[in-house]
Amino acid sequence: LRDTGNGFIWTDEELADCFPALAQLPLGSANDFGNTLGWGKKYPGDQLLGFGTNSRLSAESALQSWFSAVINPASQVVSFDLWGIMPSPGAEKCDFKVCELGGPRGRDPKVVLDGQKQLLMKEAGTPVPMFACLYFSAGFGAYMTSRFQINRRKCPVHNKLEYVRQAAGILTEATPPQLSAGLDGVRISCNGEQYFPPRSTDGTGGDRYREVGFLNINWQAGMAHGADRAPLCGRLCAAREPAKFNDGKMDMYRLKLTSALKNPGLRYQTDKKGGTMSLTFEGGLGRGVFFQWDGEARFAFSPDGAPFSINVRKILDVPVVLGPQYDPKVAGDPLPLPGRRVAFNFAGESPQERSEARNRILRYVRGELSSELNASREDMRAAGLRCEEL
Repeated sequence: LRDTGNGFIWTDEELADCFPALAQLPLGSANDFGNTLGWGKKYPGDQLLGFGTNSRLSAESALQSWFSAVINPASQVVSFDLWGIMPSPGAEKCDFKVCELGGPRGRDPKVVLDGQKQLLMKEAGTPVPMFACLYFSAGFGAYMTSRFQINRRKCPVHNKLEYVRQAAGILTEATPPQLSAGLDGVRISCNGEQYFPPRSTDGTGGDRYREVGFLNINWQAGMAHGADRAPLCGRLCAAREPAKFNDGKMDMYRLKLTSALKNPGLRYQTDKKGGTMSLTFEGGLGRGVFFQWDGEARFAFSPDGAPFSINVRKILDVPVVLGPQYDPKVAGDPLPLPGRRVAFNFAGESPQERSEARNRILRYVRGELSSELNASREDMRAAGLRCEEL
């Protein structure tokens, strides 16, 4: 990092030696990150809070115990893979724009225009798509999350019911013209090898699938997990390698409506893939794809209708502290890979890739990615999308 005039410079070596290990204090009701690392799903002492002095003292004691565990030198520190959305190799900018779903609150956000139900879009706010810490997906889950964002509630129970309501709506409604059937038009390669649609030589077959993506942690939305792909007997009887956050791999998955019966349950069949995941969409003018990273959803499209790609690769190694509730059966063995130092590092398979990751992160911190990625109303209109009225 270059000196900006105040004489304060961190070299890569100093970042590796001095960057502190991180731990999350869970404040909400899901907290997939904190739960995976063993720090719980809710605020320490949350279950102990009530009326009276004893309950307050018990809650305070739980919080003090949490902080004691964080700063305890005996607590294990491990490396955590952090993934990022990057331009295509050789390009300086991404070739797509993003916006957010608009429309009225309620079960169905679509409005009738020109005799047909349409999705309304609006300019996206923060955060700008960049870091994928927990998971990434395109399709059903991202569309459901976009609809949920319009209808967010104050109560965690009501929020879960809202997710169910929006999921039911998607399954029973006709596909709007801004979306393709299923994941038609979506192709994914991992490190140059085709992953999706599977067993397809011409890129067709995506319409039979509802969602595709990857897990970095083995916990999604407080209920879904992943494990290595296996035959039926292996899925039912054998122990399988879970999705891991420090093996340098994306745990890729693809889902149909029938996947919950085939898997069975909410344990995805995953395939460990390294390198760059490239999601390419080709749907023409006026169409795009919903994607989500870590529970934040956007609609990606090309203003001129050309094919575009969302590229995700590992960009950082970050040290994290494991909590007393860490469960290796869920998150896997946290031991580092042989020869891998637990330290802050910019990631890449070459010095050039590491430099590209560093520069992209700096652009993100400076707020420069907003103009690159967030679509204006003119961009949306050029693509034939319908805009929410201001």
